[in-house]
Amino acid sequence: MKVFVADIKAGMRLIEDVNGNNGRFLLAAGSVIEERHLRIFNIWGVSEVEVEACGLGAGATASDRKLQILAEEHAERIFFHADTTVEPFQILKNICTKQYAATLADGGTLKALPDCGNEIHEVPHVPIYTDVASFITSGVRLASFPDIYYKIMDAINDPSTTSENLADIISKDSGLSAKLLSLVNSPMYGFSLQVDSLSRAVSLVGRAGLSQLALSVSVMESFKGKGKSVLFMEDFWKHSLACAVFCRILASQIPGASQDKCFVVGMLHDLGRLVLMQHHPDEVCSSFRMSMVHGLSICEAESKVFGFDHCELAGGLFEDWNFPSSIIDAVSGHHGSRDRDFSIESAICTVAEALAVGLQYGCDGSGLVGDLYPGAWDSLGLSGGALATTVLKAKRQIADIQIIFGV
Repeated sequence: MKVFVADIKAGMRLIEDVNGNNGRFLLAAGSVIEERHLRIFNIWGVSEVEVEACGLGAGATASDRKLQILAEEHAERIFFHADTTVEPFQILKNICTKQYAATLADGGTLKALPDCGNEIHEVPHVPIYTDVASFITSGVRLASFPDIYYKIMDAINDPSTTSENLADIISKDSGLSAKLLSLVNSPMYGFSLQVDSLSRAVSLVGRAGLSQLALSVSVMESFKGKGKSVLFMEDFWKHSLACAVFCRILASQIPGASQDKCFVVGMLHDLGRLVLMQHHPDEVCSSFRMSMVHGLSICEAESKVFGFDHCELAGGLFEDWNFPSSIIDAVSGHHGSRDRDFSIESAICTVAEALAVGLQYGCDGSGLVGDLYPGAWDSLGLSGGALATTVLKAKRQIADIQIIFGV
């Protein structure tokens, strides 16, 4: 039977030889897998192997079977709106079900779906706003970014800015500097030696990479702690950070994709929803409930309530804030193109979001996995095993990133 790397256990016996993703021979058929082999598989990008049949069989206890049933029932609720007959949802649902069962077996509890009440929310005849521009110009108070944000953006947009200039600008904000150095020294990058200066960080990560990370940290700090309603702030940022890590790991498996840019896109992908929640919490809750009751996508429900969805709002806000166009396109398109050029970062983000929601890292508000937009998965050129590899690599990284950001 074929087993994804995340499900490989020491003691399993191989049926076929194992090769790395570059064709390098790693382990012969007939070998019994040991813990050291699992580390080797991970290093060399092995996503799945053929092993002798094993699993929850006749030896399973009644308690094991009960936990498995509870895990499967929970997965049915989480994947209610997703077409689990197609890849990658078949694999993702299986990964999540095993994670739920493991959580229960360890004495943990499964996260309940957000409660937006039981009343039926009718589809409004007229939305609150005519379009995104009418919301932005309606007098709502939006976040005020710190001065360092604008200096970073000026540096990003100035082709004459050097690595040393950028390091000097960032060093003026001790909190931002500390977070960036913590990120660069985290397992997300995996540098063998400690990076103890911003100039060294810029040389290792690159001017564009570090400036993108600085952008995401500045935005998060500007919104952190504001508003507590349908989406509790801690849960929101846990979800966003997990999505960012999943984006970065998926990007590492796709030639030409920028890992740092994808991290930023994942971190900021739901910022439009956060802004809506801060100004219209009841209506956001109504859109979630409407989506579930009437079988609408969350974007369709938001458009009927507000006159636009959270992707369009993010695009409008990011343009006003002079974000790089590639980030605007990726975030505003992570549920579909939105009349913009197709972006590989958008496709990566929509898959990463499904992972973060399915594995219940924080909460995006609805708590339900939605379908990917058409063509997103195929455009990545990944096998189903890449999802299992991504989940395995992400666990420690997500835990460390959450500590760095204090969520």
